[in-house]
Amino acid sequence: MLKSILVGLDGSEYSGGALRLALEWAKEHSAVLGGVAVVDIPGIFQGEAVPLGAEQAKEALDQAQLADARKHVDQFLSDCAAKAEKAGVACKLIETVGEPENQIILEAHRFDLLVLGRQTSFHFETEPRDSSLLPVVLRGCVRPVVVVPDKPAEGQCVVIATDGGPGAARAAWAFVQTGLFEKLPVRVVCGLKDQREATQAVDRLGELLRWHGRIVTEHTLEPEGNIAEMLLSELHSSKAALLVMGAHGRSSFKEFLFGSTTKAVISGSPVPVFLTH
Repeated sequence: MLKSILVGLDGSEYSGGALRLALEWAKEHSAVLGGVAVVDIPGIFQGEAVPLGAEQAKEALDQAQLADARKHVDQFLSDCAAKAEKAGVACKLIETVGEPENQIILEAHRFDLLVLGRQTSFHFETEPRDSSLLPVVLRGCVRPVVVVPDKPAEGQCVVIATDGGPGAARAAWAFVQTGLFEKLPVRVVCGLKDQREATQAVDRLGELLRWHGRIVTEHTLEPEGNIAEMLLSELHSSKAALLVMGAHGRSSFKEFLFGSTTKAVISGSPVPVFLTH
């Protein structure tokens, strides 16, 4: 069962949404909430060519950015602590230094689940928005990652997407182990073109979920259009509260976590997306 949750704090609106959801789940499951904020020293002090004689100016700018970053990180952590106290949730604050991607992956080792905003800005001193952090974290994190939109919609069921492969099986098992949304029915869906394979795929995961006391419905999607469009349509039509899917798949799912499909699903999903690899 869910005993601890780590949430990434970067001061953005999406980070705020991730924190709200993590607090809600931590309170519901009596779990410890960890808040991690990162001082991106490598990004601040990144080497770059400067005109002759401008080294001191560059050093002064770097030091000013470092001081500003530490000030912001302190504020992120203070805000997390205040909200956790108000919610009655035990909280562990983590201030770390280094490449944000690597530090988040490392700190997630202590926790059962990692929660991040759909858009991140951990490189806030040098970049307005992170372009590669989320894919890197998804590839390297040993725990399930939940990616949260800024204002998650409330829903009536959990959707689990499967292609019959081991990635989907791991995701479904990890989801069950968290105990999240125990009172909501689970809708297992598959969009494989071979209907026999699709039926077998949803049946396997459906049985696993039923053994854990979940109410399950099984559905094979009509394989029209691309995978992302099918899944997003399913989320809307089923009024989902969460999408669960695996990192690695078969056939066209192979680029699922690292290519255009995942980007489209994450960017278009009205609900949090629970991912494993």
